[in-house]
Amino acid sequence: MSAAEFEKYEKLISPLRSKLSISQKIEMYGLWCVAARGKCTRRQPFRANLLEYGKWKAWKRYENLSQEEARAQFIAKSKALLKSHSSKL
Repeated sequence: MSAAEFEKYEKLISPLRSKLSISQKIEMYGLWCVAARGKCTRRQPFRANLLEYGKWKAWKRYENLSQEEARAQFIAKSKALLKSHSSKL
């Protein structure tokens, strides 16, 4: 999947974020981080900082994927989410 296609779906999925479940948001965030930034380079935050720890954990979850694989998964999941939520937009 190309970077241009990734950017296209990044923009298409953006308005849908408020309608996603927490688990869907976490999954999409983790895939987006690897697709856009690559391997997680941040240090593990304290667990008491729930927001930052959750973001870090989501990113680490997909760190075994290459950027290309993460882009492909992000696009596939974006297409599925857009299709399932199309009547709700």
